Amino acid sequence: MRLVNIFLFEFNHFFKNRSKVFSYLIFLLACIYSLYNGFDLQKKQNETINKIEQKFKEETLQVFNWFENGEKGPESKPWIDITNPYWTFNYTNPYVIKSPSPLLPLGIGQTEQYGYYKKITNWSSTYDNDMIEEIANPERLVNGNIDFSFLVIFLLPILLIIFTYNISGLEKDLQFEKLINIQFGSFQKWIRIRILFYFLLLIIPVIFFIVGVAFINDAILTHSSIILSLILISIIYVLFFTLTFYLLVISSNGSTEIAFKMISVWLLLCVIIPGSVHQYASMMYPVNYMTDYLDVNRKEAYEVFELSTDSLYYRLVEIYPQLSETRHGTDEEINISIIGNTVCTIVNELNKNTIDVIEEKNELKNQLIRSSYWFNPISYIRNRWNRYLLTDYYTYKDYRLNVQKAIDRRLNLLTFECWNQQEVTKLMYQNYLKELK
Repeated sequence: MRLVNIFLFEFNHFFKNRSKVFSYLIFLLACIYSLYNGFDLQKKQNETINKIEQKFKEETLQVFNWFENGEKGPESKPWIDITNPYWTFNYTNPYVIKSPSPLLPLGIGQTEQYGYYKKITNWSSTYDNDMIEEIANPERLVNGNIDFSFLVIFLLPILLIIFTYNISGLEKDLQFEKLINIQFGSFQKWIRIRILFYFLLLIIPVIFFIVGVAFINDAILTHSSIILSLILISIIYVLFFTLTFYLLVISSNGSTEIAFKMISVWLLLCVIIPGSVHQYASMMYPVNYMTDYLDVNRKEAYEVFELSTDSLYYRLVEIYPQLSETRHGTDEEINISIIGNTVCTIVNELNKNTIDVIEEKNELKNQLIRSSYWFNPISYIRNRWNRYLLTDYYTYKDYRLNVQKAIDRRLNLLTFECWNQQEVTKLMYQNYLKELK
């Protein structure tokens, strides 16, 4: 009964304090606005994906019509012969797509830093311009795209400070904490219940928004484990700050001292430590502007084109030893056209070797950041949150690996079909689509 009475007392106190109510409403409106931005981004991605899939269907239908009508290709380009594997693959450019998670509105993460669809051609790589962008979260905030996870992780503790800094402090300022101790029996318990009220006041809307997004996107059943994980990590995070602030409240004298300590803790955990770790990691492993990759494309790739036909032949056989058993591989003469059509395989190998170096440097930097989690919990929470929503670095790394597998699969098939001097039919084209899917 005392618990209910204190809750009612604190509710009346909160409701009469316009600054607290105003701050709370601003936070809720900001959350709603951030979710709106998340839904809008999710909608745009899904619409783009649908357009891409429709466009690819139209392109493949056009090729099917050429086969059915006995045509070699478009009338405006008489040099094209789709029965030649090289030209067939030039008109077979499937996409590798990363569909947005149904829970994407809860955290944009690195969604705007990386591409989510990639058209696979003979010259594609995982570090093309449409795969990598340099946009950071602060820039998104400037542009108006507020992230829900950012609000929960960084701004919610500030709201908790606003709500709780004068609990105990006001009573100690006015020196009637002993009166409360006599009337209630325990001053610290009275403080705990009041702080618990604000913990519930903050965590309930967070849980409501998480469940609400899942309900709107019909993900309650399909993503139940992720939803529970998000709710659990939210409760632990808010509870961590609640307990920390409670310890500061009971060990301090006066509202001013409490407010100063709370703000100092927030600055230390949410700004100073993450910022220092990020700065140190950037110094140890500077931002990679893909200079190695550009060197490959500008220098080594050009050098490949300057090699003799014989050198290109042996480079290709070195990559795929089985080529020596193909129809062209057993010929005494080297077909310049076949070599030229498959030289993209050599460039792809150069790209892969350089990209492996870039990925290794990125992984070393990530390992350094992960090693700081024991004293840098905010970074852990944020990275974990993004991981649940498939918007973190490693999700997009997995996506890049899928893109590279699609490129390798395409070039492997292209090279062997060209070297076997296959004459492509409609049925073979259908098999290509299945293998490249």
